[in-house]
Amino acid sequence: MLPSMFRPKALADFIGPARLHAEKIDRLIAAARPTGDAITLLLLGPPGIGKTVLADYFVRQIGASRWSYQKFNGTSFRIDQADEIARSFRLTDMFGGYRVLQIEEVDSVPMVAQVRMLTLLDELPKKCAVVATSNCKIKELEERFQRRFMVFNVKPPSAGDIFAFLRDRCQLAEAMAKQIAELCCGNFAAALKDADEAALG
Repeated sequence: MLPSMFRPKALADFIGPARLHAEKIDRLIAAARPTGDAITLLLLGPPGIGKTVLADYFVRQIGASRWSYQKFNGTSFRIDQADEIARSFRLTDMFGGYRVLQIEEVDSVPMVAQVRMLTLLDELPKKCAVVATSNCKIKELEERFQRRFMVFNVKPPSAGDIFAFLRDRCQLAEAMAKQIAELCCGNFAAALKDADEAALG
């Protein structure tokens, strides 16, 4: 398998700060699940540090079935979709699990749909969750939008974390693993792409 195809499946697969956030996700779900409390989670941070894989991990851990899970990129999320999701969230999942909406780059959602989402988030029924990601800093998001989420500010992994992963999991030579880890500036996704080239010689 090429290094860039790696996707964390379990807590131990995450590295650096992303692992701490995966642990927090586990605790959040454990606290919410017994009473079916609604969850709104926003993962912020620079590109390539694991926000999307953390969002995917959240979806897996909460046990959403493929029939109760929808994923959008913010640029394509429209007001009519927000209306449809609000209607679907009023229904009970046939397997008794959570219904989940995942939005990548939520800051790119058109303003009219963002405004509609405010009501959706305020009226989120039990056993429903919204998980979103953004490369923005928290202060760059509208306050009325950001305050409706639990915010996790995800930091990049250290060069040491990346080096250990490339050496141990990707089995790169130490010198190559160190070079990639130091040059990627915390962008783990970019490091994995560079590791592809190194692995192919």
